[in-house]
Amino acid sequence: MKTVVALPGEGIGVEVVDATCEVLAAASLPVKIVTPPQITAPGSPVPPETKRLCRDADAVLFGAAGPATTRVVGWLRWEMDAWAGVRPAKYYAGMRSPLAEPSGIDFVVIRENSEGMYPGREGELAELARAMPSVRDRFGRGLERHGEGRFAVKVVTRGGAARVARFACELARRRKARGHPGKVACVTKANVLPQTDGLFREIVEQTVATYSDLTFEHFHVDDAARRIVRFPKALDVVVCMNQYGDILSDVAAEVAGGLGVAPSGNFGDGGWAYFESVHGSAPDIAGKGIANPTGTLLSAALMLEHLGLTDEATRLEAAVSRVYRDGKALTPDQRGTATTKQMATAVLAAYRNV
Repeated sequence: MKTVVALPGEGIGVEVVDATCEVLAAASLPVKIVTPPQITAPGSPVPPETKRLCRDADAVLFGAAGPATTRVVGWLRWEMDAWAGVRPAKYYAGMRSPLAEPSGIDFVVIRENSEGMYPGREGELAELARAMPSVRDRFGRGLERHGEGRFAVKVVTRGGAARVARFACELARRRKARGHPGKVACVTKANVLPQTDGLFREIVEQTVATYSDLTFEHFHVDDAARRIVRFPKALDVVVCMNQYGDILSDVAAEVAGGLGVAPSGNFGDGGWAYFESVHGSAPDIAGKGIANPTGTLLSAALMLEHLGLTDEATRLEAAVSRVYRDGKALTPDQRGTATTKQMATAVLAAYRNV
């Protein structure tokens, strides 16, 4: 029996996590779901007992962060150092994609979660100018020319780039065994930021070179955004620094079918991981019962695979796929009229019949 801590976040996170947990429970999976309090008051830190339960659990399923629960996802991602963000973009027949021919879209964006521009390291430009008076741009100009303002720091380390590159390669290798091309595309802006982005590209390329069965590609981030829209079927595993991965994974989700269908898993050292849908708390539809549970259901499928329940994970994904193919129990964002619970019920029925 595996233990999963469910933390709904807020807004539609509550609805989609509740619906997903009901599916997992009704499907008689070997999973025990624990629901401790995530916060004691809006904006408060995660309670110590909840932190303990999350650390000891086999996985954590999170809903969606909003103003009151930002510290929850901050603790899960940064304090627990879940450094590898896995964000699949896959089209299932029946999804509402903006593309004319989306069939065959199936790639993964890997987001390095711990470095880059996140979590924020910011300050006053005057302080930076005093601390680093020798810093110059490519034209030899110092910071004093900017006057009053603020700065943000991008951090790229050899260790951080190497571990996410290895993670991407291992995923690409597993996908290749299932028929994917075995390509790792590194995304940077190394032509403008040769020291930080250039280092990331260098480390990723060197790492991929140690895998003789994989192919390395590199795209600048603006070109990568274009390719996700124009040539999504040519992509396999795309590895990015934090901010680029944050943006590009949303583009990828929309190309496949929208933010409501996008899952993710976030992995740290020692096998610890938490799983969440990519969408936010969507306060405009929260409480209406019409939120799309697909992102959370597919996140649960990723979670089941992580827990070693591969057959159950495959079966749950197939159930979601069948509901889209049938088209009779889809939520309004997918041109349907079903409620969150009605769609989840349809997925459960499909799971039982797969």
